[in-house]
Amino acid sequence: MNVRLLTWLGICFLMGNAIGEPQRNSIGMPFIRIEPGEYVRGFQHENGRERQFDRSHPYSNRQNMRHEKPAHRVAITQAFDIGQTEVTVGQFRRFVEATQYITEAEQHKGAMGYFPEEKDYVDRFHSDASINWKTPGFPQSEEHPVVCVTWRDALAFCKWLTDQEGVAYQLPTEAEWEYACRAGSSTWYSWGLDPDLAYTHANVADGTLGSVSPNTTRYQRAVRLETGEGDGIAFTAPVAQFKANAWGLHDMHGNVWEWCRDRWAGDVYEQVFDGIARPDRDQVLVKDPCFEDKTDQHAYGDWRVMRGGGWTCAPAAVRSSIRTFAEAGDATVYTGFRVVRQR
Repeated sequence: MNVRLLTWLGICFLMGNAIGEPQRNSIGMPFIRIEPGEYVRGFQHENGRERQFDRSHPYSNRQNMRHEKPAHRVAITQAFDIGQTEVTVGQFRRFVEATQYITEAEQHKGAMGYFPEEKDYVDRFHSDASINWKTPGFPQSEEHPVVCVTWRDALAFCKWLTDQEGVAYQLPTEAEWEYACRAGSSTWYSWGLDPDLAYTHANVADGTLGSVSPNTTRYQRAVRLETGEGDGIAFTAPVAQFKANAWGLHDMHGNVWEWCRDRWAGDVYEQVFDGIARPDRDQVLVKDPCFEDKTDQHAYGDWRVMRGGGWTCAPAAVRSSIRTFAEAGDATVYTGFRVVRQR
């Protein structure tokens, strides 16, 4: 079937994926059941869609989608439960208190913090021994997403839950993550095409952040927003404060970047069509992809995928298809995670 037709039909409505009541685990984390189905992963660039994106985001810097192309059909063949929200400070604290776990940032030289008093924007993000999940440099309650955790810290949390409950917990693959984020949509955002709706669906960089950190959002090019406008949150927001997507998941766009299981490869989407003639590409269906290979880049670190954008990102940079990476030992004030549970 033609990919364009699949897009038009909105194939991601998927096999009766209705919203049910969240199911909670032993520490009260709410999960949403995601049924198997198909969707188109990545940024669909045919028919001038990139130019359309640029025209629709006149207050944002031009986006580079090279790592999000070519779009391709993906099948998720097994149901899974995914956290309705990002893992919170309170939930992570339960893990730490139960295991006496010490995060990598605490063991080493701290995490990358945000220092708005620095005059130059590029100097505002730097590592500091005082920055970790307990003291990120801005106020957080037990209901805020935990930050300053590495990929390995996130895996340790998953292992603890697995051992405690006898059910497999892990980070989502980026294919599972985007499938859940899109929630049946094939548009730039799970809510559609309007970037201004980000301020009700996502915690993004805007006038609120600019009011406490002058010139920050100017570098995001979100210049339409004046001081006091936007989503009302400067740094991280308590989870589930913004509107959920169609499948009941909160903060899939913005708030914090989320670790995924996959290793990073900038050309992994291109590899889908290796050896496939262009006329035959519409027939390609990738089942349950998870990239685990080591590339030349991995000689210099264990680079892992992050998805979703964070509170430092302009609306254009929290689109459903956006993907980036960090080293598995990196910890920052704009990175957290959510987990999946297999049954």
